Amino acid sequence: MTDTSALLAQLSQPAFYPEPTSRVDVVQTHISFIFLTDQFAYKVKKPVDFGFLDYTTLELRRRLSIREVALNSRLSPDTYLGVVEIHEQDGRLAIDGPGPVVEVAVKMRRLPEAQMLNHVLERGEATPELLRQIARTLATFHAGAFTSPELQAIKGLDGVRFNCIENFQQTERYIGTLLGDGMFNFIRTSTELFLARKAPLFGRRVAQGRIVDGHGDVHLGSICATNPVRIFDCIEFNERFRVLDTAEEVAFLAMDLEYAGHPGLAATFVDAYVTASGDLELGDLLAFYKAYRAYVRAKIHSFQTEDPHIPEARKAELAATARRYYELAARYATEFNPQVLLLACGLTGTGKSTLARKLAARCALQVVSSDETRKSLLGIDPRERHYDAFDHGVYAPAITERTYATMVDRAEALLIAGQSVILDGCFTKRSQRARAVALATRMDVPLLMLDCHCPEDLIRQRLQRRESRSAGVSDGRWEIYQKQVASFEPADEIPAGQKVELDRSRPVEVLVEELLARVPAAWYDAASTNGTAT
Repeated sequence: MTDTSALLAQLSQPAFYPEPTSRVDVVQTHISFIFLTDQFAYKVKKPVDFGFLDYTTLELRRRLSIREVALNSRLSPDTYLGVVEIHEQDGRLAIDGPGPVVEVAVKMRRLPEAQMLNHVLERGEATPELLRQIARTLATFHAGAFTSPELQAIKGLDGVRFNCIENFQQTERYIGTLLGDGMFNFIRTSTELFLARKAPLFGRRVAQGRIVDGHGDVHLGSICATNPVRIFDCIEFNERFRVLDTAEEVAFLAMDLEYAGHPGLAATFVDAYVTASGDLELGDLLAFYKAYRAYVRAKIHSFQTEDPHIPEARKAELAATARRYYELAARYATEFNPQVLLLACGLTGTGKSTLARKLAARCALQVVSSDETRKSLLGIDPRERHYDAFDHGVYAPAITERTYATMVDRAEALLIAGQSVILDGCFTKRSQRARAVALATRMDVPLLMLDCHCPEDLIRQRLQRRESRSAGVSDGRWEIYQKQVASFEPADEIPAGQKVELDRSRPVEVLVEELLARVPAAWYDAASTNGTAT
């Protein structure tokens, strides 16, 4: 590429262009300069490399410019006119002039600025019918878009996870300036949990052919409300961004409409797309992909704050916009990552810990165990046995109360980070349970107590087997159980709707399946690997 300042100076002059123009307006994004004449637009790609995008050589820019014209002809066939070469001789630049080629530009017919969807919205002229027309245009485009097994693999679960991880890696450096550490970790954790819990849903999307070679960048600024509607400026630089679940394409425009203050039009658009496409599962992915796209927008604006060609005043505006998009992504994350605080309670030997571990593995939850917490507080190896008497030694009341207080503190930190938690402990005292109830109230998350019971003969067998092992996290014994029975305070303070009685003599796998009907449905996928969750 020729010197950037020289290119900007010469391409900003009306005399540079082969057609007459009264003025040239210059727009720049993080990846390109766009020169607007009276009739046309000329896009020159910046020689940048963001990892996911590489424009660093003339040959790359030429090849991707040609691809841009071809791909955009699908949704805006009369807008993209071709690729022109910029030559240089004696320091002067010219389109198709003398001298070697130093740059290329995509030439487009200039669309009416006043009809861009963002401006139509600003004037209050966007009607529900316009949004329905856009939805039908997209649904028709997606129905005829190219797909293949190879493309399906690009945006199956692994492909989506790769892009999400990349987003977080590329924005970690903005923690402390554009977003807080807590917000960053909350969005990242929520994303990881959703992908873990919804793996079957992503698999179905692939099987149904919902992954297509789409547009990749459908937002308010890439739609012109002409008749017919023109959707332009698709992603040409990275196939894994353009190839996407159709739900992601829909979510991007819905997110942009909501960001601009038009949630009603966003809902109209989504409903019209579902009707036109018949995609009834799209809603299950909508909040997730809205968050993903808001985060991508935040990332792009963050990148621009580091662009040396952008004035400082403009960078301040970009930073403010990036912060708003990060905040929006966090808001969406609370929608697709509903949290809960579970208490796996019961006397020693009732099987509460096994239940907690099984449920946590199934629903991607975090277990905070009283046995492990107690020993970590005392600096004891978790597998080391301590056969102290009831209410003595490591099980003295003061240590037990400290253990349960620490469990709640750890659960609070996990909830703040976006996790859901199972507290695994006996919780024999109302005061111990009260701490958990107060935490759920403070964090505004649902509380569900899993009250485990079991016939005494089975409990005795379990505890005898446990005692015969040389090491283990739990030190529970039959005599401890008997003392607990005598001192147990019934959980009658927990409302019936927040408590479920469990017979732990039944198979734990069966109980887990039944419990899935009591936790938020968005945690897991109804067509799970076991196939019995409802």
